[in-house]
Amino acid sequence: MSHSIEKLDLLKNKLQSLFPEPGMFQTGINGFRASLRTEPTFNQHCFYNPMVILILQGQKKAILGSTDFTYQEKQLVVTSIDIPTVSSISEASKEKPFMTLILDLDNYLISQLLSEEHYVQEQTPPRTMGIAEADEPLLDAFYRLLSLVEQPERQKVMAPMIIREIHYLLLTSSLGDILRSVNMKGSRNSQIAGAIAWLKENYRQTLRIEQLAQKFNMAESSFYRHFNKVTSLSPLQYQKRLRLYEAQRLMFAENIDAANAAYQVGYESTSQFNREYKRMFGLPPKANVNQMKNI
Repeated sequence: MSHSIEKLDLLKNKLQSLFPEPGMFQTGINGFRASLRTEPTFNQHCFYNPMVILILQGQKKAILGSTDFTYQEKQLVVTSIDIPTVSSISEASKEKPFMTLILDLDNYLISQLLSEEHYVQEQTPPRTMGIAEADEPLLDAFYRLLSLVEQPERQKVMAPMIIREIHYLLLTSSLGDILRSVNMKGSRNSQIAGAIAWLKENYRQTLRIEQLAQKFNMAESSFYRHFNKVTSLSPLQYQKRLRLYEAQRLMFAENIDAANAAYQVGYESTSQFNREYKRMFGLPPKANVNQMKNI
């Protein structure tokens, strides 16, 4: 048995000993969480934030625009911007749960690491999501980070060191271009990432593409083209996703009715909101939220 397979087995056993029941778990280490699912899921709409996902067991599929991704045991998924996806856990059971570790990526830390070494900036905007095999150093770093869950007195000092190590290992891996492109000043992906950050803060406002393009020093046609290439959506479609996902959260988590949720996220027409919500989630707002609460 190879060392990486042994380390993977250790990670599985550690995760199940810490979190024996299904669910999403906060580990107590900032930005680091674990997931254990015993049943498949289908067509879950969500945003993948900048993060690295380590799959310990099972299989999941995600759709980004017209591209399908499948990731499974011992693979890493890295995303560098907030990407809307539709995902399904395709392999999960009580005997063999779907198990993942998720670490949010820190753009400030990535920029620090980039400033310490020389990297060649890519000429064309590369991908913003990718999958690769997890090597032994990364598996080992994740194991040491997960082990700190049982050692809270060591977390304050050790966790930042291990998280920095994981960021460095990712930057120097085959997925490093995904992180470099967003965090190198002046790159197209960096400009689009800035526009996405602005949209997340101002999604309730009426969107004017020309003004947003000017804000990030791009011609309108170039901005539109690169935004679509990075996110697989137009800026207006992206804004719509932000509004609908936030409306869903308001109704589910805060028990706000559909009309008020629509108004809070920037819709002026309740009927338009209801149409677009059903088109996105497959059910009218109230029926969709009730379904979520009964799962």
